[in-house]
Amino acid sequence: MGVGATMQSLAEILSSDSGSLVLGIAALVAIAAPFIDRYFIRRRRLTFRVLYNSKIGLSPIDLHDGENGSAQAAPQLEQVGRLLDRMSIVVIRIHNTGGFDIAPGDFEIPLSFTFGSRIVWDARVSDATDDGLRQHVRDGLEFFTRETPQRPVEAVKLSRVRAWLPKRFAGLAAAEPPPEAPDWHGVRLAKLSLKRKEKFKLVVVLRESDEHDGEISKEIDHHARLAAGRIKDDRKQRRFGWPVITTAVGVLLTGALLATLLVSWSRPSTSAQCATGKLSVEGSSAFVPIIDSIAAEYHGQCDGAAITTRATGSVTGVRALAPVDAANRNGLAVLSDGRSGEAGPDLEAKAVAVVVYSLVVNRAAGVDKLTTQQVEDIFSGRVRNWDQLRPGPSVPIGIVGRGQESGTRKTFEQKVLGGAEDRLTSDSCRKPERDPAAATTRCERGTTAEVLTEVANVPGAIGYADVPAAKIAAARDQQVGVVQLDGHYPDVTTIAAGYRFWTVEYLYTKGVPDGESVLKRFLDYLAGPTARAELQDAGYTPCVTKDGLLDPLCTRGDI
Repeated sequence: MGVGATMQSLAEILSSDSGSLVLGIAALVAIAAPFIDRYFIRRRRLTFRVLYNSKIGLSPIDLHDGENGSAQAAPQLEQVGRLLDRMSIVVIRIHNTGGFDIAPGDFEIPLSFTFGSRIVWDARVSDATDDGLRQHVRDGLEFFTRETPQRPVEAVKLSRVRAWLPKRFAGLAAAEPPPEAPDWHGVRLAKLSLKRKEKFKLVVVLRESDEHDGEISKEIDHHARLAAGRIKDDRKQRRFGWPVITTAVGVLLTGALLATLLVSWSRPSTSAQCATGKLSVEGSSAFVPIIDSIAAEYHGQCDGAAITTRATGSVTGVRALAPVDAANRNGLAVLSDGRSGEAGPDLEAKAVAVVVYSLVVNRAAGVDKLTTQQVEDIFSGRVRNWDQLRPGPSVPIGIVGRGQESGTRKTFEQKVLGGAEDRLTSDSCRKPERDPAAATTRCERGTTAEVLTEVANVPGAIGYADVPAAKIAAARDQQVGVVQLDGHYPDVTTIAAGYRFWTVEYLYTKGVPDGESVLKRFLDYLAGPTARAELQDAGYTPCVTKDGLLDPLCTRGDI
């Protein structure tokens, strides 16, 4: 199945009841996923943001007066200046952004912060939602030392740290700091509980360790685990995280569902309307293969309908339909390349598709472009060897035509030659054994496939075929070449520019088919999306557009 048919099939699935249901479920799941995650799976959410992380900024140099430092500060003040120059402040906002309260028991690992090589000197709680929260956080605030193999983590309450602070400052003037004041490397929010939307700020005063040289570091790490929830650094949350993306996908799917429903409501059902019975489709050998494929697709949906096809030629098919009586008129339809001159007033013609044809040559001819005048000269016998049209070796021209029953031949004569082809002079297509004195070597073959086979087998042969069949033959056999005509490549897109070798394929019936017959249902199916996709994939342009209108080319195909 080609790309066109695949996309059409996908559209059919989505426009069906089951497809719409699947699309609706997918949209609902995509939109609901973030809410399910937030309110059922990870219901509790705690976010934090580092609002400030910088040194206090008082340098010993700032304590001198004058450009040359003539005014000297007191030694004790310089000592304080050196201390403050190595100190920094960190402000962290902690916020319950979830839809549920967070209790101490919800923490599998309490929330804690460490600051790299910096040592914690003090911590305060500010800007709490209320005084009760501020006191609660203060009561649970712990300081701890760095864990090493020689020394396990030691934690103390804020009150003990406050008791050691004077000793720390007193130790500044001493040679060694008091041993009772350990180096705290982190703070822990033990037994933390926060109601919905509650928040506070944690202010931590830090000092760079004596082992650290250079600028004060700004490293901050957190460690915690919240049961049935998540703890996120607010600065590191991506603007387009998975909840936003999932919701956007859900909105797009919802839009697609609405568009699909609107389209399906605004047009008739595209599923096959089945009927039971037999139908034979005959006529154009160029178009029978694609109709056979469409009939097989229809039979796959309606197994009670038996449709057979037979390539008899356009003229022969129309002649066979003319004498059919009223009792059997729903059992036969015929294909004709272009409108048939054999059709009487009792035959109804339905435009099916635009058919573009191409001249084809054996590669030994050494040409891939011809003008209409050159084609006329070849088919009239004025040009009998390819060396008359291009430099190169002598290669006799053999013409492979179709019989009088062919609609392709009729189109070629009307659109390209402007007159009838010469008489039959050859059976082998290699020499005029029927009339050795004839100006042309011209043979005839009954079907498009036979013409292409003969062109491939006879060096210097020229013939004609519908473009889809010609392209397949050229891809299969390197001896077959497609020819431009008057500088135009054979394609529906070049018709407006002047490409002339094309027509409209018609399906003839004897009168208007009965409404419940296989013939009527199959005609409706030909105008539906599945058949249109099949025609397009095969290289034909459907006459009925997706809007149910007639393609403009199908109104001028006989001009």
